[in-house]
Amino acid sequence: MAYANAIMASPAIRMPSVAMPNLRRPRMSQRTRALLMMGIMISPTFLADDIGYGVKRLFKTADQIAEMRAPDSMLTRARIFQVACPATDSPTAERDRWTAEAALNGWPQYPEAGKGCFKPERSLYGIVGLKVFGVACPNAVLSVADQRRWVAYAANHDWAPYPQAGEGCVDP
Repeated sequence: MAYANAIMASPAIRMPSVAMPNLRRPRMSQRTRALLMMGIMISPTFLADDIGYGVKRLFKTADQIAEMRAPDSMLTRARIFQVACPATDSPTAERDRWTAEAALNGWPQYPEAGKGCFKPERSLYGIVGLKVFGVACPNAVLSVADQRRWVAYAANHDWAPYPQAGEGCVDP
């Protein structure tokens, strides 16, 4: 058996001698070359993370993927509204004027907060003669775990309980 390197080439098969092209590196500063090298060396790490995450996700069930999602904020499960009440030390004419204004605008009364209180549709901050405050109430019946989270969330934000508005309601 003859090996390819042991066979002599025929004089008929001749490769012309071609000079190698002179390729010059582009001129770059040391800082540019360092940044380029860092980018080349780091990029496989990012690609490997994305590929690894995709492969890892292939072997998870839909329930496990749902658990990986960030939990929603407790405020998405709360109904937040403003309550406006005439100041107790204001004259009766002033209180009657605010009651008429609420009726004219169609703002519903909110007797849980006190006599003459209503829920305005728009912000009333800076209105003289009214005490305006917010109320946050859970939208639906919460599970035991969600109730604990709601109480902890309200306590962490120093929100006082407001039982007149309903169970679990707070004054943010």
